[in-house]
Amino acid sequence: MKFGRRAKVSDEIPNASLSDIAFLLLIFFMVSTVFAIEEGLLLQLPSKEGVVKKIARKNIMRISIYADGNITVDDQPVTLDQIRQKVEQAQVENPKIVFVVETSPEARYGQMVDVLDELKLAKATRVSLKRLEEK
Repeated sequence: MKFGRRAKVSDEIPNASLSDIAFLLLIFFMVSTVFAIEEGLLLQLPSKEGVVKKIARKNIMRISIYADGNITVDDQPVTLDQIRQKVEQAQVENPKIVFVVETSPEARYGQMVDVLDELKLAKATRVSLKRLEEK
């Protein structure tokens, strides 16, 4: 009785479909990834008509950011940490208050973002942005 010869088993790992598997894994991770979406400060941009609304001075709080890094609230120097407290207090005293953030073009961009973050944390809903005209 004669037995048939066994085929020799290869000791190499087949890599012909390796690129297909990597591509499928890449697609799977892209589809199943969830990105965190941060909600920023809601700003109402002006319309094309550009209707100008007059606001009484008593209903405005000016927050100025200067090129040298100084911040003032109604011409009183403050630190970044004090802004939220002042904004919250102003909203309690006057619910119609509008916060005007005046920023110098030479000021650090991050400083304006920090001030807007403080306004967001204080739950300010009426915010206006303006270019600061330094003298």
